[in-house]
Amino acid sequence: LTSNDDGSHLPPLTTNPTMTSTDRDAFLAIYKEIETDLIADINKLPALSPTVKEQLTTYYSTCLPYTVPGGKMTRGLTVIKGVEVLKGRTLTEVEYKHAAILGWQVEWLQAFFLVADDIMDGSITRRGNPCWYKQPNVTQDNAINDALILENMIYQTLRRHFKGHPSYVQILELFIDTTYQTEIGQHIDTNGTPYADGKRAELDLTRFTLDRYQGCVRYKTCYYSFYLSCALALAYCGYDPESGEGKELYANAEDVCMRLGEYFQIQDDVLDAFAPPEVLGKIGTDIEDAKCSWLVCKALEMVNEEQKKVLVENYGKHDAEGVEKVKELYRELKLEELFTAYEEEQKKACDELIAKIKPESFQDLFKFLLGKIYKRQK
Repeated sequence: LTSNDDGSHLPPLTTNPTMTSTDRDAFLAIYKEIETDLIADINKLPALSPTVKEQLTTYYSTCLPYTVPGGKMTRGLTVIKGVEVLKGRTLTEVEYKHAAILGWQVEWLQAFFLVADDIMDGSITRRGNPCWYKQPNVTQDNAINDALILENMIYQTLRRHFKGHPSYVQILELFIDTTYQTEIGQHIDTNGTPYADGKRAELDLTRFTLDRYQGCVRYKTCYYSFYLSCALALAYCGYDPESGEGKELYANAEDVCMRLGEYFQIQDDVLDAFAPPEVLGKIGTDIEDAKCSWLVCKALEMVNEEQKKVLVENYGKHDAEGVEKVKELYRELKLEELFTAYEEEQKKACDELIAKIKPESFQDLFKFLLGKIYKRQK
């Protein structure tokens, strides 16, 4: 056995040039290994009858493939890309597997958030299929617990594969911190219109400001959708956030990821309102749910009194005719065209920010991310 640069003792390392951040099939194969281990964990639980174990394993053998894979997998593949960029070479099979496992934990975190978010938003579809809680044998009661189990599985998998890794604690802290940050963002998002006496309070358009929106986006989207993947790659490759070089790398990553995340979320808001559900993979509900979206914030900056009345009377109402009136107002204000101009400004600003990153090779990771979201349609 040889000792590797991460301190682990493993068989002699080989490289496989086909296993890269662009190989979705190799990445999905690692998912299957993780799923198999987690189902085996359930089978090993003590003091449960074979019948109960069979019920559990059958249920979660359906839950996991329904909720975890199936998206674009950008968050997970970004971890692999980050490790490739930082190593500056093709990864060994062990390095690829480690990076892919970390990538899948980001996807597991995403699954946990989405299962819960769909319940909170009363969403109908996700990734072109009925939301998990909408499955007849699931319902909200099971889906809430399933979200919690999905979160716990992250830590089971990290312990299984990284307990002896020098960066184990740092990796754990990244997931703990990111989960907290995202949940704070989710609270801000859910309470764009607050609750009172067990129901939504009257719509208060003064709460829909770009300041509030930017704070929500930073916490709800930027950290888990962008920064976490980059920081995991840095942690796995041994960069200490307290060292001079490490501190600069993490800070640069955070700066770029905050800008990318805001751009991504504004795209999401525009797509929620205007993209066809069959392309988007879900039915947008931001207007019905009275979300503090970029569209409503920009609209409020631009409307006259008569146009504002349309928002007062229709925003936050679960009424198809009212939703269409809001969308018609957005079109009248030319918000899609405004977004197109914003998108080009953001692309230029991101390019300039990325160009300043040292070492230059680290820029490739952020170019990869920007390429994934620029002009996306879903």
